[in-house]
Amino acid sequence: MQLTWDLDRIYPSFQSEQFQQDRRLVETLAVELNTWSASQMNSGQDAAGVMEEFLRQYNAYQHIYLRLFSYAELRFSADSSNMEAVNLMDELEEVTYGAGEALVSFSKWLAKVSTDELERSIGSSVYLEQHGFYLRELKSKSEHLLSEEGEAVIARMQATGSKAWERLYMQTLSTLRVEAELDGLSRSVSLAELRNLAYDPDPAVRRAAAEAEHEACRRVAEQSAACINAVTGEAAAVYELRGYASPLHKVLEASRMDQETLQVMLQAIEESLPDFQRYYAKKAALLGHAGGLPFCDVFAPVGTAEAAAEPITYAEAQAMIIAGFSRFSPELGAFARKVFEQRWIDAEPRSGKGNFGMCVDIFPVGESRIITSFNGNYIDVSVLAHEIGHAYHSSRLSEETMVNTEYPVPIAETASIFCESLIHVELLQSLPAGEAAAILERSLTDAGYYIVDFYARYGFESGLYARRKSGALSVEELNALMLESMHAAYGESVLPGSIHPYQWISKAGYYMAGNEFLNFPYSFGLLFSKGLYAQYKKRGGAFVERYEQFLSATSTRSITDAAKLMDIDVHSLAFWQDALGLIAGDIDKFTGRE
Repeated sequence: MQLTWDLDRIYPSFQSEQFQQDRRLVETLAVELNTWSASQMNSGQDAAGVMEEFLRQYNAYQHIYLRLFSYAELRFSADSSNMEAVNLMDELEEVTYGAGEALVSFSKWLAKVSTDELERSIGSSVYLEQHGFYLRELKSKSEHLLSEEGEAVIARMQATGSKAWERLYMQTLSTLRVEAELDGLSRSVSLAELRNLAYDPDPAVRRAAAEAEHEACRRVAEQSAACINAVTGEAAAVYELRGYASPLHKVLEASRMDQETLQVMLQAIEESLPDFQRYYAKKAALLGHAGGLPFCDVFAPVGTAEAAAEPITYAEAQAMIIAGFSRFSPELGAFARKVFEQRWIDAEPRSGKGNFGMCVDIFPVGESRIITSFNGNYIDVSVLAHEIGHAYHSSRLSEETMVNTEYPVPIAETASIFCESLIHVELLQSLPAGEAAAILERSLTDAGYYIVDFYARYGFESGLYARRKSGALSVEELNALMLESMHAAYGESVLPGSIHPYQWISKAGYYMAGNEFLNFPYSFGLLFSKGLYAQYKKRGGAFVERYEQFLSATSTRSITDAAKLMDIDVHSLAFWQDALGLIAGDIDKFTGRE
């Protein structure tokens, strides 16, 4: 069975006639779109005609651009030394500027269209009705745009402002290396390698990695503080100019989520923290710690079941996923079979390929491609199920136009984690007790990461923006805020003094200009999918058809309205408590309380 993917349906090669033809075409489409926008936005043409023509041209451009960029991205993901792919991605990014300017012009024009005229226009055309949600959302967002001159100034200033500070941070951390004693040898290791060693089965390695990470972060603390202060200071100022109440307000709007949903979810998380702290206390005992769990062991594997287990073959993993998905619905099972048979997956471990799971959706050809490294561990089956879930979600949107395929980050993890939950049950029921326990513990580690650790990250970022209004924060102030946030999340279950205060340095999300609060959306994704799974357990087969309809609606509805399709009220504390109750049940199994 082949573990590499087939990309020929996207393009046979960079040199193929089809790729080269589309490469020329995308440049033409971008220029034509920009030229048309410049000449037509103030031409006096009827509003409906302008909207329809822009959307047709913009969808056509995106159709070609996404196919080209996805192919280059996939080739690079499979081989990080592929400089041809890197150069092509850079060239395509340049092409987007013209189309981006056209989108800004259209957005500014749309802002001047009255709500009544917008609704009349949408009602006058089947094509515009199809894009009604997109147009209404774009008009709402356009109210936060400055003048075209103002937006141009901000874009130009950000190139040497927040974007430059972000690049400095990324360059600093990517080149940062520190000496560490690992396996009795002194090695020069990167920060990324140290973070991965948090999962190492050897406690001495985990401890040495944590100490080395502390030292590495300490070395670049002043530089990192300058970067985080610059990025967050600019974000707060720009969003205020655009009329947002705060950076969080901007992120909520982009996430199609309201403040009430966030607050209710956070309340449920706060109530659940004692359950997670009980899990960490049990983990400490199993790892031989008399007191709290040292922070370097939070992600440690418990037991040796995974290492001792008979490796699972790729064919066996395929059969398990297809069978588990088919028990949920024949359609999901058939989709998984197609993914394997048509070789949408590159699962071969090899040099030059990243050790991560990723799904890239290529809507122009109605397919996705998945990259992962299959090493024969049972956790690899969960990763495959997770990524196939992403692909299935996108398949439910395959009939949509390009602008109607985008769904917000909080919803992005729904189908993937739901599919992972289906296979999680399969593994727990079919594996010997020791191996099942290892899978259960790893799932709890992951849940703790997305709930407890991300709760701490959210607390830190909220405090950072609140204090940033009064000026830049020193390294000491950033450290104190980080420790305060971590303690609020982990409580006494983690050994006091074992959390190094420079955690804010290794969290890249804080430094990504325009991508603030990359924390609570992922907590939402995990819990929402768990809540859906709780509904499935209650409703059985009646759940399936509505779930598939829900996935098809996620790109053209707010989170609140999409959830209503499943009779879910995201403002209900009980919904979030039920979702967290599933995790608490697994914690009960792990701790022996069940």
